[in-house]
Amino acid sequence: MDASEFFNDVVKPNYEDYCYNQNQLRQLWNAVVSMNTVAEYVALDRLGYKEVGRVELFEKAKEIRKEHPILLDLKVCAETLKHVRKLDSRVRTQATATTSSTGLLSTQPASWVIDYGTSQYVLSDVLHRAFSALRNVPEVK
Repeated sequence: MDASEFFNDVVKPNYEDYCYNQNQLRQLWNAVVSMNTVAEYVALDRLGYKEVGRVELFEKAKEIRKEHPILLDLKVCAETLKHVRKLDSRVRTQATATTSSTGLLSTQPASWVIDYGTSQYVLSDVLHRAFSALRNVPEVK
């Protein structure tokens, strides 16, 4: 499956499912997490689908996310949803709040917000903006 197939066969239907019923956390979760993976699919496409190591793939995906900064926000949101908490690899020297998806209440869309550092991400807004950005990426058309 190449980047275009993944976007059109997985990501777009997940996004449309969420748009059709925006009161379902499951559909938002599926859309955010699958959409976050597009950067890696595009990275592999740009690398010619050759065998690459994790670091090279990570760096190429990072470049793509920098080209479309909303994808950096999407990554924070997706990782928080997938791993329940977004843990920073840096050693903490002071007490700080841990970013967590445990505060998302499945029946309360107003709670579908992720606080990370000094930023606050409304999941639906990040999702819509990321979808708009990805539609313009040549590899997914």
